[in-house]
Amino acid sequence: MGYRWSVWLGSASVLLGRTARRLSQRSLRQLSRLLFFVFLCWGLLLPFSQVASAQEGDRRFRQNLCIEYLTSLELPSQSFEGTTVGGLSALTYDPKTGQFYALSDDHGSGQARIYELNLPITQADGATEFGPAEVKGLIRPKDSEGQPYGGSFDPEGLALTPQGSFFVSTEGEPSQGLPPGLFEFDRVSGDLLRELRVPEKFVPVFQAPSDEATQPSSTEPVQIQGVQSNQGFESLSLSATGMAPGEPVRLFAATEGPLVQDKTATSINAAPRDRLLHYYLGEGRPLLVAEHLYPLEPLPGSVFHGLSEILALDGEGHFLGLERALTPLGFDAKLFQFTLAGATDISGTESLRGTLVDIEPIQKQLLLHLNELGIGLDNLEGMSWGPRLPDGSRSLLLISDDNFKSFQKTQILLFKVDAT
Repeated sequence: MGYRWSVWLGSASVLLGRTARRLSQRSLRQLSRLLFFVFLCWGLLLPFSQVASAQEGDRRFRQNLCIEYLTSLELPSQSFEGTTVGGLSALTYDPKTGQFYALSDDHGSGQARIYELNLPITQADGATEFGPAEVKGLIRPKDSEGQPYGGSFDPEGLALTPQGSFFVSTEGEPSQGLPPGLFEFDRVSGDLLRELRVPEKFVPVFQAPSDEATQPSSTEPVQIQGVQSNQGFESLSLSATGMAPGEPVRLFAATEGPLVQDKTATSINAAPRDRLLHYYLGEGRPLLVAEHLYPLEPLPGSVFHGLSEILALDGEGHFLGLERALTPLGFDAKLFQFTLAGATDISGTESLRGTLVDIEPIQKQLLLHLNELGIGLDNLEGMSWGPRLPDGSRSLLLISDDNFKSFQKTQILLFKVDAT
């Protein structure tokens, strides 16, 4: 709203200025008063227009979306079936069984795994009871040869399909030429069911250094395309197109940070440009429907900053987005609502550098700055819906990745979500 007002008024002032040169001194004074009045009104009304926009809402967004923090718990350090429970970077929920599943990104140990968790949520007399948390099962994803994944397999996103299978997203490893991946696994055996095709622009590509691009003494190859290290498909969410188990689903995956060819250094306050993929999974081959630009919130001074999770609000293109950063003061986390409505399909756009005149990015609204809750935040990376609460509202859970560090913790936050 402010941008459109400024463009209109700027153009109007130029036009009026040209006209003023042809007017009498008296008319010029009248014109000056008029311009002053217009700009005064603009300065007074602009804050009110922003507030009204936030209150009345852009109709592309879900209206009256209210998120209330309830409580939290900490998953104790423990072992389960010979593994260390930790590094939990994603969470998903099965409404049929009431069980949660958490993905461990412990790629360094060669033990990619999914834990089954019991996280009871009860409400009585206005009080919410959460936990205690209990690890109940273990599933090991396997490759096409039936061997457990490990090593360079860096799983980060997890979603449960209506058919009962798991989708897992990975970050890839540029130093090994490995692209980010989207895999489907059997829920019981962990067997690989299929792997989705990822566009070539996400695949790491290197070239020999040149004197123009690097220092003459450098002999290391230079990455010119693909995901950056530890910034691949961190986010993953599914959206059902119907209620029946056999109905098609839509899969959404987003990078944690920009692709190498999308990095821009135009301004310290510029929004980093992530990419979000939209697949349609029905009968036949998976269909890549579209690709969109997700603008990260600028956060100057952060050590690391990225989109750590997305979660479908409905089947109409509305989502929650969790942006997490490490700053000199500790972890910072913000929860946004975003919509795909009106966003440009950038499937054919090889680079997002420079000024993007013809590209409409994903639009988003800040819902909650989690640091304002007054609780110490850890490395929040996962997000999932939970069971319906007694009043009919939805429960929302966020989980942190402790990175297998003794000074960090597996923190699970519980929220209540109302929406119309």
